[in-house]
Amino acid sequence: MLFLVKSILFLPFGIGGLLYGCFGQLFGIFGIHHIFNFLEISMLAQDGWNYLNPIGTCGNVAQAGAVLAVAMKAVSNKVKQVAYPSCLSALLGITEPAVFGVNLKFIRPFVCAMIGGGVGGFLSSNLQLKATGMSITGIPGTLLYLNVASLCIIIINTRVFQEHYYI
Repeated sequence: MLFLVKSILFLPFGIGGLLYGCFGQLFGIFGIHHIFNFLEISMLAQDGWNYLNPIGTCGNVAQAGAVLAVAMKAVSNKVKQVAYPSCLSALLGITEPAVFGVNLKFIRPFVCAMIGGGVGGFLSSNLQLKATGMSITGIPGTLLYLNVASLCIIIINTRVFQEHYYI
């Protein structure tokens, strides 16, 4: 299984990162996203690096950007009351409130977040970002990246987050 996942992740020109960044959030909808924890452990044991985490972080930050855009453009106070805290939790790595509470309800923000996650995954893959740990994403996950990679992931996640404000 690990060989298959790594084969997809390391497709040339960042295609694997684009695919996982774009469609990775769908695994969370169906509740099977925790299978990646075992893959991350295997990567760390085999190579000493986790290649999934930076790409997953991009998807989470994209969901946060999409839910923030909904919150800022919403007329209804009810939507705003759900969307703003959901943005914060998504930035901390927990996207379920953003996905199920807001983005899937309006569909377009979820699709835009998938696109943003794909762009972030593409960039992460091409910049060869990798983590030294596992499971934590979002802002706290940035601590898992080393040296130049820290700056790269911060720039990518900031860009992915900003992208959704203008959509």
